[in-house]
Amino acid sequence: MPIYAFDCTKCGAEFNLRRKFDEMDEPAPCPECGGGDTKRKISVFYATNTGSSTAAASSPKTTVRHI
Repeated sequence: MPIYAFDCTKCGAEFNLRRKFDEMDEPAPCPECGGGDTKRKISVFYATNTGSSTAAASSPKTTVRHI
């Protein structure tokens, strides 16, 4: 399950929640103040290949981009 970052508009707390894709836009109560007015932030996704080497992964032409 992905982890989503949230901001609380009431107290300013930043927190993360692990949620299913179909739950990402559901209300997320703030763990600090209990407020329900929170906003999901844009998150960065990063993946890496931890398995065996492939031609594409070992190619000198392969670049890694951080978005």
